[in-house]
Amino acid sequence: QEDLTGAPLHPQYRHLPIDTKYFTDLELDILALFDDLDAALDGWLIKSENYQALNTILPKFRERVQTIYIDPPFNTGDDFDYVDRFQDSSWLTLMENKLRLSKNFLYKKGSLFLHLDPRADYYGRILLDDIFDKNNFRNEIIWAYTGAGTTPGQFPRKHDNILWFSKSEDIL
Repeated sequence: QEDLTGAPLHPQYRHLPIDTKYFTDLELDILALFDDLDAALDGWLIKSENYQALNTILPKFRERVQTIYIDPPFNTGDDFDYVDRFQDSSWLTLMENKLRLSKNFLYKKGSLFLHLDPRADYYGRILLDDIFDKNNFRNEIIWAYTGAGTTPGQFPRKHDNILWFSKSEDIL
């Protein structure tokens, strides 16, 4: 492989990510290189807000993805490495936009898995019923775990839910 000047790439730099914001005058040339290298790439690293990244890659991957797994903020009101303090209506809007966009990526026999906890799984089910159709609900997968904390007056939280929907009734 060669760099943009035609010089051979040193093997140790072969898999380094490129941030095109530092190469605005060459951005389109750099991105065009990836069209030819898709078969050789073993993955993509996209640093972006995920909704914007999805919009950017949609033309290339429309109806070409077999499986989507989404593990969003659970709408708990807590803070983690990402914002998780959304009010229900904001969380629903955020999720609806991403789920509708994600559906466009799925191959006609593809499936989407949405990982939520019991505080948000029913919201996710309502959204997915609307976006994918109730007939395309495949199953609810219960992910059991141990060591969860307890809240006074409640049973310990010991599972999350993964909702499985397909794009159509014809699945792989």
